[in-house]
Parts: sequence; C-alpha cells; structure tokens
Amino acid sequence: MIIVVATTVEGVADVQDHLRTLGVAPTEVRAPSEVRRLVLAPMPDEARGASVVSRLRTDGQIAVLRPEAGPRLEAWMRHSRPIAIGQQLCLCFAWSEHDRRGLSRVVELDPDGGFGSGQHPSTRLLLEVLAARIVGGERVIDVGCGSGVLALSALRLGASSAVGVDVEADAVEATRRNAALNGFGPRVEARLPPMNEIGGVFDVVLANIGRAALLELSADLSRLVSPGGWMAVSGIAPTQSSVVAAAMRPLEVVEDRTCDEWSALVFAYRRAEHSVSESGPCSRH
Repeated sequence: MIIVVATTVEGVADVQDHLRTLGVAPTEVRAPSEVRRLVLAPMPDEARGASVVSRLRTDGQIAVLRPEAGPRLEAWMRHSRPIAIGQQLCLCFAWSEHDRRGLSRVVELDPDGGFGSGQHPSTRLLLEVLAARIVGGERVIDVGCGSGVLALSALRLGASSAVGVDVEADAVEATRRNAALNGFGPRVEARLPPMNEIGGVFDVVLANIGRAALLELSADLSRLVSPGGWMAVSGIAPTQSSVVAAAMRPLEVVEDRTCDEWSALVFAYRRAEHSVSESGPCSRH
C-alpha cells in the first residue's frame, strides 16, 4: 500500500517531516499540476497504512491510502480521473495522481466527510446547469452542501460568493476545507441550519437533497431566490418532478434535465424567453 498526501510546493518539506515523526519514510514527490504536490510513502500493510492516514487526517493533512500495483491500482486510477463538465469546468480529487495541467477551471476536492465528488448523476446534472448559466458575480447558496462541490464550482465559474448549509457537521467542515484548498476560503460561509436564520436573497439557489427534503424546505428555498435569480434542484427521479415543481410555486420550471434515473429542475419567477444550450451528456427539456 502507498500513502498519498496532497500538499503545496511550500508544504512538501513539512509533510515529509510529519511522516518521519510517524515512523514513515517518504520516497517520492509528484507534481500533477503547477501548484499541487503529492508526497508518496510505501507502507508494509493496509492496517498500518490506515492507522497512519487516520493520524495524518487528525493532524489536518489531506491523506489517502491507495493500492501499490495490479488490478486494484488500475481501478483506483480509473476512479480518481478528473471529471470534465463540458469545456467549462473540471473536478479532481486533491490527491489524484492524474496530470491536470491544461484542464479548464479545476476544482480540487477532498470529499472526506461530505457527499459530492461530481461522479453521481444528480451532482453532475447541477454542475452542467452551473456551467451553462453562471455569468459572473452571482451570490450563491447551496443547501445540503456536502463536500461543497456545487458552491465551489459556482465560484470557479465566476460567482462572487457562496453560502453552504448542511445538517452534518462533517459536511460543513469538508466544505470549509475544500474552500481553503481552492483558495476560496474568504468567499465561502459554511454553516449548520436552521434555514430560517439565513437572511436576504440569492442570485442562485442550489439543493441536491432528494424529494422529501425538497418538499419540507420548499418555502425556505423559494424565499431565498432573488426576483431575477434562479434555483436548481436535484436528487429526484423524473416521476417526482411534478410534485417538486408544484411545491415551489410561484417559481416556475424553466429547464428540466435528466441523466440515467435522475432529474434536475431549474426554477425562476418568470419563464425564460431564451432556452439554455445543452452542455453535457445528459438530456435537457
């Protein structure tokens, strides 16, 4: 097994020293991008490696344990490939060893403790909506933020600020960690509910939280949308779209996307005069 620790150019020496204090000898440093550095250290067995990774994470490092060779490593490398959202955006695990130089608007993630890496169809649907609709300068709120992937992607595409809300404290921490990882720390507020304590309105409201939660929070979600703004929701099946749409009135559905067995709906206070062009492999109505 191999420990992989994600750090910066400036942080390599500190990571190497940290590993040595834990009795681990770092053997290699890789550079998958101009700013990202990965420190690799072999481990004699999986149990020992998992213990060291747990300690590194407790100490604030972004560390994972990966296979050393063979089919398991091949599967690991497939799983950790960057995910492109059209030509506008790319998501990548911070500890991925794949080269991301030349990729557009990269968002790096360490989703530990928070749902959302861009691989699930419901997340991808909303990423495609963001890539198609963000024009720059928007104030965004992501309800059920998980890892922060949607809020951070909106910022990478040009939004000005983002609020992330989640019922899980680990997800709030993951969003803060990923905001700092991408240099967005001062522009992101991550917090626990209650929703009724969130004041003001937002240009973009996002919620990838499933039918039951969307129905429960419909009034709060609707009131957060600015008069000229829009809301995008997912985590629902196509057969559930009409029920969710009815709950969001007076907002109207202006776009409906599907991918596999998942749907995403885009709402606004008035029907858009111009349709949004397709930007990914999933269908739009």
